[in-house]
Amino acid sequence: MSEKIEGITPDMLWTFLVVLVGLMALVVLGDKVMDVWRNYQKRKRDRNDLNRQDITDRIADKVIEKLMPTLDEKFDEIDKKIAADKSIIELHTSQLNAQNERVDRLDNDTRALLHGVSALLGHEVDGNSVDRLKKTNIAMKNYLIDRKYKEDNWQ
Repeated sequence: MSEKIEGITPDMLWTFLVVLVGLMALVVLGDKVMDVWRNYQKRKRDRNDLNRQDITDRIADKVIEKLMPTLDEKFDEIDKKIAADKSIIELHTSQLNAQNERVDRLDNDTRALLHGVSALLGHEVDGNSVDRLKKTNIAMKNYLIDRKYKEDNWQ
């Protein structure tokens, strides 16, 4: 083994070191080239993603531009329907209030008639209830004239 070492000259040693350093430089250069290539590919991918996103955004904007007039028309239709429904509800409310007043009047009319019939039946049964008939007669006349039913007028 020592024979082989004896045959190495300083020129050979320098040549070996230069080749070794050159190989190491090539490895570092290869690593740097790979980094540059990865960065390039990453930027390219990012650009493509941005372009895709840009295209998606543009398409979405166009769709929205086309849909907005349609949506505005739909909202206008809905607003008109709501306004029409409100007016119908107000009309029905006023009609219901009028019918409630009419039912109240009919209720009062029926009460007045029942008091009169009760007074007549009382007079027929006992025959002496003339005062009650007179009072009921006066109350019925007042009711028919004023259309105001008061419970204490009939007692």
